[in-house]
Amino acid sequence: MSGALPSVDVNLFAYNAAETIGAAIESVLAQTWPALTLTVIDNGSTDATVEVVRHYQGIVPSLRLHRARVNGGSVVNCQRAFMLGDADFLLPKTADDLIAPDFVAKAMEVLLRHPDCAMCHAGGLVFVGNGTVKQVYPDSHRLLAVGADKVERARHVMARYTSAPSFWGVYRRASVDRLARFPYRAGWDHAVLAELALYGEIRHVSETLFFRRDGGKPVDRIARACGEAAQRGHDVDEETSDLRWMTPLITTAFAHVETFAVARVPLAERLALMEEAPRIFRARWLTSMQREAVLFHAARPALEALSDSARGTRRAWLGRRIADADAAIATILPDLTATAREAPILIGAD
Repeated sequence: MSGALPSVDVNLFAYNAAETIGAAIESVLAQTWPALTLTVIDNGSTDATVEVVRHYQGIVPSLRLHRARVNGGSVVNCQRAFMLGDADFLLPKTADDLIAPDFVAKAMEVLLRHPDCAMCHAGGLVFVGNGTVKQVYPDSHRLLAVGADKVERARHVMARYTSAPSFWGVYRRASVDRLARFPYRAGWDHAVLAELALYGEIRHVSETLFFRRDGGKPVDRIARACGEAAQRGHDVDEETSDLRWMTPLITTAFAHVETFAVARVPLAERLALMEEAPRIFRARWLTSMQREAVLFHAARPALEALSDSARGTRRAWLGRRIADADAAIATILPDLTATAREAPILIGAD
């Protein structure tokens, strides 16, 4: 039977996940879809993660282990989960979360029934401890970006994407292979899904089949952690680090503008989406983004003083950090007055 079914590469990425990876592996091995391969991608763990995986390899010899010698950060490791393997379908998987035994089978039913579908996910819940349900994600958190209009599909994702269960689905590799490199930005997953919608539909199954351990993290904490400096083990407060972690929601919106600028669609559609992104995210998060901009402008004098006191390359680099953050704010919040640095004033808010 398995020879007649398309294979799914399940790529499970981990870093210091010894306490949870066993349950994650077992939830994959319990899948009712018979044609799948499981690869664990270890990101230079220093705990017993690899030993746990070796234990399961003794039980399931087909389980593969890909070990990185250096911790490259979670963004790179997630990117690897989208790249490894050669099956026509793939499931990127964290070492924390669990999936129901029929998760892959239900998603594959949708993907095979809809050849234009790029990804299918399921409903989700948050559990804590040994399985206590803390929260069930509402139906509104599921994505249904369908139809022939690719720009409208991307708009749907920008307007609706909220929670992780709608990211951790089964993907069609032909669509994934068209994606840009994952950005080191707050909201990188938002931008990835919005671009994916340009290359195919995004659908879901109605059942709750994705189980998220402990839930999400505060957006400011995520923003600090996913910048390239932090991913490489540097302090984000060092003067070589990008400043856009200071404005996580503005940065999320601007990441879409950056992504759409190089998307694999005609120029007219790219330009339309670059215009749409600020409008859509202002409708969702305007007040919070305004607050971020005010706080950044309050911090600006100290940042400028540091830049003004420097010389040569260091001065140019410090100035670039400020300019990059300014560009994101100006693009997403054009009605924030450019001169409002010491006492920011918001005008024309929609």
